[in-house]
Amino acid sequence: MRGAQASGEGDDAQLRRTGNVSHIGNKYKRQDMYQKYRKEKARLKLQRRLKTAKEERTSTEGKLRRKERLAKNKPRTIENSRTFNPTVLNAPNTHEVPAWMAEQAEKPAAQAPTETPSSEASGSDSGSDEESDEASDEEDEEDEDGEGSEPSEAPPMDMDAEPMPDLVDPQQAKYDVDADPTAPPAILITTSLPSNSTSPHLASANARSHPAEETRNFVKELLSVFTGAEYRPRAKAKGAGLGKICSWARARRYDAVIVIGESNKKPCTLTLVQLPLGPTALFRLTSLSYGKEIYGHARSTGHSPELILNNFTTALGHRVGRMLQHLFPKVPELEGRQVVTAHNQRDYVFFRRHRYEFRSTDKAALQEIGPRFTLKLVSMARGLPKGAGAWNGRFVDDLETDDAPAQPQDDTEHAASDDGVEFKWKPKMSASRRNFYL
Repeated sequence: MRGAQASGEGDDAQLRRTGNVSHIGNKYKRQDMYQKYRKEKARLKLQRRLKTAKEERTSTEGKLRRKERLAKNKPRTIENSRTFNPTVLNAPNTHEVPAWMAEQAEKPAAQAPTETPSSEASGSDSGSDEESDEASDEEDEEDEDGEGSEPSEAPPMDMDAEPMPDLVDPQQAKYDVDADPTAPPAILITTSLPSNSTSPHLASANARSHPAEETRNFVKELLSVFTGAEYRPRAKAKGAGLGKICSWARARRYDAVIVIGESNKKPCTLTLVQLPLGPTALFRLTSLSYGKEIYGHARSTGHSPELILNNFTTALGHRVGRMLQHLFPKVPELEGRQVVTAHNQRDYVFFRRHRYEFRSTDKAALQEIGPRFTLKLVSMARGLPKGAGAWNGRFVDDLETDDAPAQPQDDTEHAASDDGVEFKWKPKMSASRRNFYL
């Protein structure tokens, strides 16, 4: 009996140390013993955590140990283990950067050459200054006699001359003439043209162009976000393609075109076309919630909101961020206290709109207005959609006042100069969860 008790105590001690129950022959006994081991392990772990938390909270040494522990125990997340991307322009601003990105940030600072202070140059021997003066006098004499060194081809620089202006595209410059920084950009919002498969009983394209109720509600939300937006039903286009619509909007000084695509009577895609030169971006639209569906939502006003762009780190991300930036005025109306946030997290752009209020000198609160939705970049193409043609830099109002006849555009000769695909998402790109493109 004593031997059996000793062996049982030895098995319990081994179980508490390692959790190994393979030596127990009975299946149900093994399961029962292993469950007891897991409960005892969780209980001991909880006791250790509570004891450590109490020590770190009460004593000064415990607070120092807590700082050391947090500095040492850095979890390995998807963000800080991001795959190397050579197109990264800046580090993200909301989470820890990976090691290879931190090394890139340290290299330019270490390789920067140190400039010689002017005090060291002024502290040189006076003899060298005299020699340099004599050499310059000799060079002047040789130049007067025509026997010196060959004159340089470049003329002397005129310090009083005005600096050379930056090269600006003349087509884009027409949009910037007399631009008011507080004026909201002119945006044309329309819907996609459904196919016959969604409405087979309607033979006319105009009859099929009426959007669903969910799509119309989303368009109303966008009209409240973009104060300079205007909605035109797709039926008014009379079956014209997206390229023709963009050409029509470009000639009427619109800054962007937004097309809402629907599937199963719900909005599913968002196409953003930046005018007058592009690019064209197609986003997948998910997780849509309207303002009335958000608990404790605020009411929207007609003020232009502020814009916050987060974590657009690569060259493609900067391109997407600039497209979103051009949808809002350069100078917001601060009295409206509205702020729009486009937060990029793992190539998903989360769109939120809030109103903030100052409750005290050091505290502020946010109240969401809506809508909220998520965008996933599907494709990015240079230029405008097919069928827009090249632009001659003239607007409709210019043509009305100008007596010169407008030259007809030939799509074959005046095709878009840059209509190549810059980015196209493919399913194989999601094989690695640590590979981000924005």
